[in-house]
Amino acid sequence: MTFSAVQPSPHAPVKAPQQLLYLVYGGNAVYRREVKFSILTALSHLKGNEQLCIRIMTDRPQDYDGWPVETVVLDEQTLHQWQGQNGYPHRRKACAIASGLKLAEKTLFVDTDTLFLKSPMLLLKQIRPQHYLMDCFEYHWRDVSSRQVYQKLGQCLKPHGIEPDSDFRLYNSGLCGLTDSDASMLETAIEMIDEWTQDSYDIHTIEQVALSFTMRGKPVQEARKHVYHYFAAKRFFHAMQAHFFSLHGEAYRPELIALCQEMPRQKPLPHLWQRLRIKWQLRRLKGGQKKIGRDVLYGSSLPDTPYHSACKHAWWECASREIGRWDEQQQQPLLTLEDGTWPEHLPRPNCPEDRRAILNYLRQPIA
Repeated sequence: MTFSAVQPSPHAPVKAPQQLLYLVYGGNAVYRREVKFSILTALSHLKGNEQLCIRIMTDRPQDYDGWPVETVVLDEQTLHQWQGQNGYPHRRKACAIASGLKLAEKTLFVDTDTLFLKSPMLLLKQIRPQHYLMDCFEYHWRDVSSRQVYQKLGQCLKPHGIEPDSDFRLYNSGLCGLTDSDASMLETAIEMIDEWTQDSYDIHTIEQVALSFTMRGKPVQEARKHVYHYFAAKRFFHAMQAHFFSLHGEAYRPELIALCQEMPRQKPLPHLWQRLRIKWQLRRLKGGQKKIGRDVLYGSSLPDTPYHSACKHAWWECASREIGRWDEQQQQPLLTLEDGTWPEHLPRPNCPEDRRAILNYLRQPIA
């Protein structure tokens, strides 16, 4: 196994009783905003004089100057080593958790695309030796083992006693709670990752399978009631977070904790009565056309609030991605439309300005 922990420095963090831990690297502003907003939601649920040790493992500590966090600096060599010889990017996450366990008695590792719905203290209280926290249960191995994408992984699991009909439980690792006594468990998970990615890999959640493998047969609690992991709705939350920080700036000030409550905690949707009306409008469409029609109308029917308006384009981008899956013959009519006209097979939004913007989005994958 090739794994190196972050090397101690003269300013190495003092071991804490408990910590909230993030990993973020690279210069992508989207992930920087994700982690900052996640931190604000965590702080917003603290009570009275509660103190929370928040640590960010990052190669860009300057991005968090002034924020109530400690940064653990990652250099390029460490990030390269953590990715491993097989080039599996999510190996870094397992390595970050393993390294982070040395910094606290209890560690709550959280993906940056996570919103806290309740106090992180409630989750930290649940962490104890041999009792684990994971984001949520996703599926039993027996329910997916026959799928083609899992065939190679299935061959890797067999020598470890995991058969196709096994009830081996697989968890989403968007949140992971462990103690400092779990170092050997993480080492095993990293060894599994290296074994299962040795030649190539067909799925990108091998890190989650490896962590679930090391926890099998042990008590695992789900955290889904305490957090919202919005991995399936990223484009909507990215749009809202960009709006939030454009309004309030990224420099930390205590007022941001209350201000973060402005932003919705769910994917923006039209009002229920509008969704029912849209469903009726689309009743004769099928398959991809129905999905495109829904995304087009949802974007145009969102409530007239700043955060909902920021997501109009996200809905239209979803429709654009569906157009990208069409063959050239299906796409061609969109290119030959005359100015001011609308595709006859799609429902027409009421606002003319929306129609022009939507057509530009729908034509993007063709262009």
